[in-house]
Amino acid sequence: MYSCGLHRSLPGEMDETDALRSKRYNDDVISLAPSTADSIIVEDAHYAAVRADLESDAQDLEAESWSSAVDPQFVKKHSKENVKRQDVIYELMQTEMHHVRTLKIMLRVYVRELKENLQMDSGRLDCLFPRLENLLELHTHFLSRLKERRRENFESLSDRNYLISSVADILIAQFSGEIGEKMKDSYGDFCSHHSEAVSYYKEQLQNNKKFHSTIRKINNMSIVRRLGVTECILLVTQRITKYPVLVERILHNTEAGTQEHKDLAHALTLIKDTIVQVDTLVNLHEKMSRLRDIYNKMEPKSQGKIKDGRVFRREDLAQGRRRLLHDGTVNWRAASGRLKDILAVLLSDVMILIQEKDQRYVFAAVDNKPSVISLQKLIVREVAHEEKAMFLICASSNEPEMYEIHTSSKEERNTWMTQIRQAVESVKDLVWFYFLFLLERLSQKDAVIVQALSEKLQLFADVAESVAGFENTASRSLLRGDGMDLQQGEALLKGAITEGGVFGPKVFAYFYIWFDFIFQAIIAQQDSQLELQKASLTERASLPSRYRGNCLQEQEKQRTLALQREELASFHKLQVQHRQEQQRWEKEREKHRQQVEANEAKLRQREEECKQLEERLAEEREELERQREKYQEDLERLRESTRAVEKEKERLEHQKKSKRKTIEVMTSVSVSHMYRGFKGLSVGAGACPTGLSELKGLRNSVSVAPSDFPERPEVTLRREVSSSALKTEVPLHLLSTTNQHKSVSVSQQIPTKLAALSSVKGSKQGKSMKASHRSDSTASVDMKQMLPLKLSARDDSSLKAKRSISPHQPLTVSAPPPTLTGTGH
Repeated sequence: MYSCGLHRSLPGEMDETDALRSKRYNDDVISLAPSTADSIIVEDAHYAAVRADLESDAQDLEAESWSSAVDPQFVKKHSKENVKRQDVIYELMQTEMHHVRTLKIMLRVYVRELKENLQMDSGRLDCLFPRLENLLELHTHFLSRLKERRRENFESLSDRNYLISSVADILIAQFSGEIGEKMKDSYGDFCSHHSEAVSYYKEQLQNNKKFHSTIRKINNMSIVRRLGVTECILLVTQRITKYPVLVERILHNTEAGTQEHKDLAHALTLIKDTIVQVDTLVNLHEKMSRLRDIYNKMEPKSQGKIKDGRVFRREDLAQGRRRLLHDGTVNWRAASGRLKDILAVLLSDVMILIQEKDQRYVFAAVDNKPSVISLQKLIVREVAHEEKAMFLICASSNEPEMYEIHTSSKEERNTWMTQIRQAVESVKDLVWFYFLFLLERLSQKDAVIVQALSEKLQLFADVAESVAGFENTASRSLLRGDGMDLQQGEALLKGAITEGGVFGPKVFAYFYIWFDFIFQAIIAQQDSQLELQKASLTERASLPSRYRGNCLQEQEKQRTLALQREELASFHKLQVQHRQEQQRWEKEREKHRQQVEANEAKLRQREEECKQLEERLAEEREELERQREKYQEDLERLRESTRAVEKEKERLEHQKKSKRKTIEVMTSVSVSHMYRGFKGLSVGAGACPTGLSELKGLRNSVSVAPSDFPERPEVTLRREVSSSALKTEVPLHLLSTTNQHKSVSVSQQIPTKLAALSSVKGSKQGKSMKASHRSDSTASVDMKQMLPLKLSARDDSSLKAKRSISPHQPLTVSAPPPTLTGTGH
């Protein structure tokens, strides 16, 4: 709960401190047995009285619970919820008794021993145990009320059985009214100095040997049971956080809708309010201590500037009612983009930005901007797309200043923004209350002036009465005026204050209206009085000479009236000056208001422009992102198309090479076969060498280029690798006297088709002649025209056999010759 180490335990659970206290209480109960009588005799009368007092407090509270303290048959008479409720009430009483025992040991043992043995003064004892006597008085009263309520609810014929019906009224009385205020103040002071008390105790324990020996002596006492100083301080600090848990458990087991249930809920609210108040006091004390630390660490000669030109010094940190609200390390972003580590200190009216230099604090200097920011008209805004940053806009001057502050996390940024906004609202309220204070002071001064003027006029009236012998009633009512005018002016002023709510121009206007009413009435009355006096003088001038002896007196009256008239003229002049001052103030205020509105309009315009620019940049960013994605997709498709084109190109190149090789092989095989056929024909028929040489020349002259033949994918012929694969036996009908003896050494063979044609030369001679004359329309060579004239002029009858074996068929590129379909390779 508190920063000094307070925490709450869960309902129904007992924390370590309660367990420790319960254990020590049981040990103390055991130590009070007759076996420890010797130790009691050794102790002096003071500790004997303390022990007796502790025994009295623990009487009838030794049992673990209410169910164990009363008769079992009495427990069975009540419901389960009622039994639980009585157990919790008993626990409240028992823990309160333990708490009172701790306070008594602290006061009557520790404080007594330290005061007698170390002669510690009250200042150091208060530093170690602050507000101890007040706390003991409060809790002793609370415990006595609870015990009294228990005695009131005992059964008539039993000294053991009791049933407490109501405790809400005791709780309400303890945490409200005068006692409640004392609880808040006492615990607020004790818990605020918790850490300081522990630090002081440890320091004395380490550096003061006599203090150390005294503490050891106290810890060895049987009445203390090793309940140390730090344990005592911690138990007292945590006690106030135990009440909500106990009361909530009592409320949970109380019948809803009853008056006791309502009162318990009210008591619970009071207890929680007390804890909140204590927590506020603890935080306030911590902030004050932190502000003192910053003040002590500040460079004495360091100065900071405010926007309006004023200088903020180190001494101004602790000036007046200035309080520390929040502080922490942040980063101040400069115009260059560099972040500078600074310590931001939020006070009740200003915010200062300081930095550490040589282990001392100095006012930060970034971009020549003021390091002290007034909270009046300070605006805090988030930074777009920066969840850890905020803008501080100081709009209280002609040229607004903007500070970009970065924090370590989004949560810290939000905490800073909340604290600053709350501080700005508090400053507005503070200015209003201060203005009301000044207004009250002005009213007091006005009352003093009215009283002084009334006394002065009364003196004038007395003088006039003593001189003239009559009472100048008109002068007495100089500042009263006409009743109707005064009532009207007072009504206007009260209405303006009630309607306006603040002291503004309207109140000023009505004030001056009332002021006019008063002085107009005064002037009118004075004029009337002067007229009456003139008439009186005229009448006296017409009287007999016996009345002229009072001429000196009349002259004195005239001088007195002239002085009064001069005073009225001076008042009138003062009124005019006030009006002029008020008009000037109104003009300046209107000018300032227009400047503020203009600055706010500029800020809003800048914010709108920045917002539009951010939206436009976001749209452009999205459009660029879409174009980039589209470009990536187009680039990927282009790459895929390029790869497909490359593959197709490679495939076509490979196919082209394959066709070229096929054409070359086909051409070579075809020409070779023709050459072999003519060679065999010439050898078998005994042709002349001239014809053979012509045939050879024809073979050499016939050169078919790959480009002369169209490429076709159905060409499947291969180039012959070796001519030995074509070697076969020459058919018997082709043997002659010339090649009969050389049949073994024949290195070439004719196609098998030629041999097959020669076997059917008799009956199928006509068919073979038709087959030999087939030609191709695309690309062919007429071998008949290519033969020598001697071979073509022979008799048809003599060439029938030869024609049957002659490859007299046209050459074609698109398909192999029919004579080659049967050749094996």
